Amino acid sequence: MGLGKLLEQRAKTDKDRIFLYYEGVRWNYGDFFQRVKALAAGLTELGLQPGDRVAIYLGACPEFIESFYAAVYAGGVALPINYQWKAGELNLSLKNSQARFLIFASEKADEVSRLDLSGLSLSKMIVVKGRPDKNWLDYSRVFSDNPMELRAESDDQPAGIIYTSGATGNPKGVMLSHQNYLSNLSQINGILEIQETDRFLGILPLFHVLGQMVLVLAPVYTGASLVLFSEFSPRKVLTALRDFQITVFAGVPTVYSLLNNLPSDRLSNLSDLRYALCGGAPLPAEVLEKFEKKYQAELLEGYGLSEAACACTLNPPGGKRKPGSVGPALPNQKIKVVNDAGRELGPDQIGEIWISGGNVMRGYFQNPAETEKVLQDGWLKTGDLGYFDREGYFFIKGRKKELIIRGGENIYPREIEEVLLTHPAVLEAAVIGIPDRVWGEEVMAIIVPRDAPGVRINFLEDYCHKRLADYKCPKLWQTVLELPKSATGEVLKQKLLEKYRLGQK
Repeated sequence: MGLGKLLEQRAKTDKDRIFLYYEGVRWNYGDFFQRVKALAAGLTELGLQPGDRVAIYLGACPEFIESFYAAVYAGGVALPINYQWKAGELNLSLKNSQARFLIFASEKADEVSRLDLSGLSLSKMIVVKGRPDKNWLDYSRVFSDNPMELRAESDDQPAGIIYTSGATGNPKGVMLSHQNYLSNLSQINGILEIQETDRFLGILPLFHVLGQMVLVLAPVYTGASLVLFSEFSPRKVLTALRDFQITVFAGVPTVYSLLNNLPSDRLSNLSDLRYALCGGAPLPAEVLEKFEKKYQAELLEGYGLSEAACACTLNPPGGKRKPGSVGPALPNQKIKVVNDAGRELGPDQIGEIWISGGNVMRGYFQNPAETEKVLQDGWLKTGDLGYFDREGYFFIKGRKKELIIRGGENIYPREIEEVLLTHPAVLEAAVIGIPDRVWGEEVMAIIVPRDAPGVRINFLEDYCHKRLADYKCPKLWQTVLELPKSATGEVLKQKLLEKYRLGQK
């Protein structure tokens, strides 16, 4: 079964069940499926062939979900585009993917008009809620009344291509098959046991694999409902959690940090909330503890990456949790930790995390060299460093490429960042390695102060020396107004390295 068949079957079994709430409008599964079929038929009449890539350059809106399912129902491949990208970044992904269709929001018309069409494979550009012209079609007029049957789907057929954030270099197109998506949905639900009575609250960007898995796919997989927001507002989120009796909510660490900062008089009754989930970036322990204390709700952190469809580990709901852990491996996934020679390590030994399972990607689109680097004998080399304890709980220490080696000692940036984030004057922190003639690399901390006046560095130095070995303590410091981040709140260390390493040469 593929994703198109999944929606088709859901529409048959739960035709009248509400699938989507959005800005005062609601769609049941039956009506939504009919819209998807009509859009798929319209795309087919415009020339969409099996395997064609359909780029989706939209924010969080019903049209995104329609376009995603219509693309796969018609035998194509959904290609969600980072909504924050500008014309140059958009151009790179469209060129690499050889996309033939582009569905975009009217707010992005300026970026689309700046594309270099001469180097692209686009045959049709479709604007949502905007003015069509000689080059652009009106989205609302693409829908067809002609019958459209599901095109054949196979397990290994590509269903989506997800472009990575570029945190460690140029974005790469992660190819995910129907099996990859469905395997991960099954693995996640093996822990969460989502029911058709559950209601999801959607504030995640849908172009990110976390948003796709939790909001676009998981409700359909389980027959649940989705309350979708076009943008995040902490106050509106609390109101929606109460008014819609939300049972499943997912966010990135920044979301929970902002909710923590709301005044106490904004507290809502969260008694209906079964799961508050966090992913996309490391969750500071301080944020987790404050959220659970303030809202009396369990916050479950997991770990995953686009190359593994989404989630690989998750703290068990209602089960044992450990400070700093992202939980055990999900069902039907194998995770091991290896050293630089590829030898498997035992408990409490730090190494690179490798993953195996039906959720592991097919490879990077049009990039066999990079694919060969990360896929080996059915295992995905994640590039993430971590370890597991004797009970199988995993702990992430950071990216392998971010490892700092000072005088022969391995230093893990995340360990230092966690210490800095416990200081009341520090709002955000990022730690990187800077070339040094004596030590090879020196530790630099980039700090976002919590208050406008800033923070006294000598206080932070003393704070670190009381909690860390001397060789781990930052010797170089920088304060900034904000850190560069991806849409899920992941700090883009590559940009910091490029900026500050250059300054040290």
